This record gives sequence, structure tokens and C-alpha cells, in this order.
Amino acid sequence: MPGRRPRILLTNDDGIDSPGLYAVKQALDTFADVTAIAPNQNRTGAARSITMHTPLWVEEIAFPDGTLGFATDGTPVDCVRLAALGFLDQPPELIVSGINLSGNLGDDITYSGTVAAAFEGIMLAIPALAVSADDYHEGYDLSVPARVATRLVRLMLTHGLPAKTLLNVNCPDVSWERLAGMRLTSLGKRIYGDKVELRESDGTRHRYFIYGDALGYHREPGTDFEAMADGWASVTPLHFDLMSRDTLPMLREWDLDLRDEPGYGDASYEPVGAGDDPAAPVMAAPTTAVARPAAPASAEPLDPAPLTVIFDLDGTVVDSVELIVRSFDHAARTVLGLALPRERLIEHVGRPLREQMALLDEAHADELVTVYREYNHREHDRMLRLFPGMAELLLRLRARNARLGLVTSKSRATTEMAFRLTGIDQLFDATVCADETARHKPHPDPLWRCMELLGAAAADAGASVADVTRAVYVGDAPYDLQAAQAAGMAAVAVAWGVFPAETLAAEGPRRLVRTVDELAVVLGLETHG
Repeated sequence: MPGRRPRILLTNDDGIDSPGLYAVKQALDTFADVTAIAPNQNRTGAARSITMHTPLWVEEIAFPDGTLGFATDGTPVDCVRLAALGFLDQPPELIVSGINLSGNLGDDITYSGTVAAAFEGIMLAIPALAVSADDYHEGYDLSVPARVATRLVRLMLTHGLPAKTLLNVNCPDVSWERLAGMRLTSLGKRIYGDKVELRESDGTRHRYFIYGDALGYHREPGTDFEAMADGWASVTPLHFDLMSRDTLPMLREWDLDLRDEPGYGDASYEPVGAGDDPAAPVMAAPTTAVARPAAPASAEPLDPAPLTVIFDLDGTVVDSVELIVRSFDHAARTVLGLALPRERLIEHVGRPLREQMALLDEAHADELVTVYREYNHREHDRMLRLFPGMAELLLRLRARNARLGLVTSKSRATTEMAFRLTGIDQLFDATVCADETARHKPHPDPLWRCMELLGAAAADAGASVADVTRAVYVGDAPYDLQAAQAAGMAAVAVAWGVFPAETLAAEGPRRLVRTVDELAVVLGLETHG
């Protein structure tokens, strides 16, 4: 890779002070721009845990050679998300997690924070490598796994890997001269010597120890365990597809039809929104027991592939559906004394909030807005989340050099709340909020304004934005689709938001998708197969 140094994120679960992390950093520094972001303490066994409800502290630290890194009080997965979602000026091109100061073999990977960090990388469409030193002890030659990792990193940068695939690497305790080489392996079966052991009792409280040190494994040919025993470095490709497809035929034989259950589909059942209880369901079951035919979905790629992709926010990028419904329900009950059906509450979602409330009750619109916002802001951080896979999709679009915009019916202040919680503002080249245009969706003005901003941003970067016919607007509401069609853009409906697929299909979108993976196909990021 002459003339350019790749950007590599280095992390681990043993902590920023681990000699394993420093050993592989020194090896990678010779040819790459390495940023180390790691936990400020040992987080072994953290697996895929994340920090959800408290901010993360990040502290700049100096390594023995004078280079700098970052320590955080988060988990290994937090470290990867920090780097990929905006802490760094540019996301990394590859992630190296390790060197872990013990093996991650067989079933160990399900507990490992080292492997979890690599998994988070591939969830965000960043190639990743996890590397571990088996049977680590004082005096272990960490240059061996560091050299193996360096060789594999160079190969990964040259040849790439299939999407959503990482390499899990383990090195035996041997010198470089005695290392037999690298061997492709499967995951073996670990035998854990764990047992419940009572350590202390105090009245009704008891303290137990359940994890032991006696580890074994099943002796099977071709596994990572066998490679360690034979003096080879094991290289095991892993992916994150947990779905048991072999089980589907059996489950299809089960009786999953709820129509014979008491009360299901009975319109006489009272909607059960329990006032201010945020944990209570708001609406009853569907009002008919007869299943409606599913709206047709289309996950064929758009042709030509869009150069500009603009997204709606609520119900499209962020999962705020229940937050919206509960906020409306709370406002209607508090101000109007009404328990409205869900269909009435979401009827005008997609318009600015003041317009929605005026359509609900003009005389009390301002009071409804105030009460809605009080509830919404109070519950916002607890109930709003990114839809799974959406951050990865946005990162992949950016990697393809697509221009990304956001057009939302939220105010700028409320949009900033969502940005603060999710960190996705760094992924969009332009954002247009409800208080920034005179006319709103379903009028095309907000989309045209976003295209103007994207054009200006592209010109500043020395690039160009295609005309509106190469742009697409992705949304979950009829107003989104109507605005896209009025603007001359391709309208793509997502059926995971507020409105059912049948309602969206009636608007005649160019594509209708039910999963983020289907959306990736439509936007030209993947093909079927």
C-alpha cells in the first residue's frame, strides 16, 4: 500500500495498560495510522455489553514510546462505537482487537470482550480481527501474535473479507522460530470446570463462586484447540448470523395463529393505555380477526443506484414509535380527557407537531404541544434508540461516497436531542428540520432545501450531487412518500415505523421494504443470494 497509511482502530478488553495492546500497536505503527481506544480497566468477559444510560469519560493517555491513545470507562464495544460514530474525524478502515492475554478458543468467543469488539466492527461494516495469546504468562513473547496479526492485517487490507465476517486468531506459546505457521480452523468445544461453591453466608444472604480455572476441550480434528496443541496459529472466520434456518420448517408446523385465543381481534376490548405509566401498552389488539393480505414488498436494487439518499428520522432511522404514540396518548388524555385509538393518534405523523395538534383540536393545539413535549422529553432518552443495523447502513453508504441528508418534522432542538443520544449527526452531510422551511411535508420544499444544502456541501468538497432524479427519500409515513414524489425523487417506504405496510403501499412508493437488509439491497449495497 505505497503512499498511503491505512486507518486502524486498536482496542481490547484487558485495558489500555495491557502489554498485549502495546505490543501489537508497535507492530502496526510501522505501516498504519493507529488510534488506540481501550477500556481504562480490565473488562475481561464483558462480551457485547454496552453503556446505555450514562455518558462515557474519555481520557488521553501516553504510551511508553510517547504516542497517544484514549482510555474510556466504557466496554470494548463502546470503544468501537465511539470511534465509528464520530469521536474520530474519520471512521477506521479496519479494527484490531487484542492482543488478549489468554486464548479465545471455541465457546470462549461468546464471553470474550476481545471478540465482541471485533463483532461490533463488522456490525458497522468495518473489517475486524481479534487476536489472542493462548496460555499467556510472565515472559510470554508477545511479538509472535503481534507479527501474526500484522501479516493478517496486510492481507485483509489487500484482499478484503466477505461482508460481516471477522477473523479470530489465537497464537500458541512458542517462539517465532518454532511457530509451525498459520492454520485455518473451526471452533472447537470448550469444557469448563465451573461449579457452584458457597463462600460466605450472612443470615439470608449467601455469596457463591461459580467460575473455576479447570479448562479443557473436546479433541476434534481441524479445530482451533488442535492448532494450539500442534504449535500453529489458528485463524477462524466468524460471522454474526444467529438465525437457525434449519428450525424454520419445524416451526412452520406449529399452530401460531392467535385468532382462536380469547379476546384476540375483539374490537370491544378496551384500549389499555394506562395513563402516565410508560410501561403500559397503549392500544388494544387489531380491530378485526381476519388477517389482511400483506402489502407487496420490493427489495430489488434501484436502477440507477442513487447518488443522494435522504432519510426521515422518526420511525425510519430511530425507533421512536412507542415514544410518539405514548406522548400523543398522554397529551390527549391530559388535555382533552380522551383515550383515542392508535389510528387517530398517528393519523398525521409526518407533519410538524403543531400542525398535528391543530388537526386534532385547534382550540387546544398549543396546550397539547406543551404537554406532549413535556412527556416526550422526559421519556426521550429511555425510549428512543437507533433501529438495529441502521448505523451500519449509514456507514456503508458513506463508504460508497453517497451524499446523505436528513429531513425531519422535528424541531431543531428536538432533533439535537436525538443526535446527542445516538451520535448519528456526524453521518449526515445536511439536516433540515421542521422550523427551517416555510412549508412542510407533504410539500416538497424541505427535500428541495436539503438538496440545496447537499449541493453546497459537495461543492465545498470538490464533488458534485446528481440531480433530483438520482436522489431517494426513505421514510415511514405517507407524508414522507408524498413529499418525495412531489419533489421528483424516488420514494422508498420502510414498514418498521409508525404506519403499516398496507397504508404505505397505497401511496405507490418505488420500493417498500420490511428490514434494514432489504433497504441495503434497494440502495445498491447488497445483492440477493
